[in-house]
Amino acid sequence: MSLTISELEKLRTILLHMSQNVKAIANLTRNMMKTEDLEVRKSLWKEIEELSLILDKIRREFVTEVLVFIARRQPLGRELLTAHALISIAYDVYRISRYCREIARIDSLLAPSSSIATVKSISNAFEEAMKALEAALNDLVEFAPKRVNIVSDVDENIDKEYQEVLKEITTSDVVSREKAVKALLMRHIERIVDHAQYIEQHLSEVV
Repeated sequence: MSLTISELEKLRTILLHMSQNVKAIANLTRNMMKTEDLEVRKSLWKEIEELSLILDKIRREFVTEVLVFIARRQPLGRELLTAHALISIAYDVYRISRYCREIARIDSLLAPSSSIATVKSISNAFEEAMKALEAALNDLVEFAPKRVNIVSDVDENIDKEYQEVLKEITTSDVVSREKAVKALLMRHIERIVDHAQYIEQHLSEVV
């Protein structure tokens, strides 16, 4: 990577802050999938929403820093590719938070009569996705794509589970609300894992 040490450290610091926030959002989402208590869930919805907005602000600041670098240095070739890769990583981290936010929104729409905690196997699927997310975020903190295989394995498993859910729906004459909700949740979980994989791909372009 051809950015100067000071430039790199500044960008890494912002990415680290983003990583911490998206991990917090994911953990709140995980907790939401394990409780039917409405008051607890309301608190989790609020925290997820607030952290998602904070993460969007950090992402904008990060993109500004990278654009300042581009304007000042007018990079070509490898440097320009690196700058774009860093912006892409910030976007992927942000998108993960947005999918968690959408999961929280679904849970709020089910309230007060139901919750995503009652959707069969969805908590297990999210736990699997967390393995990929934590691996990608750890690699982001270390700035090295060391855990690509973990993310790829989880991606394959989640893709299979999502396809099974879709197949179950498309082969049914009548689709229950739970099945429809599960399909939507699995789509968001699948996208979270996709973005974890994108982070790994972009890291390989940067280092």
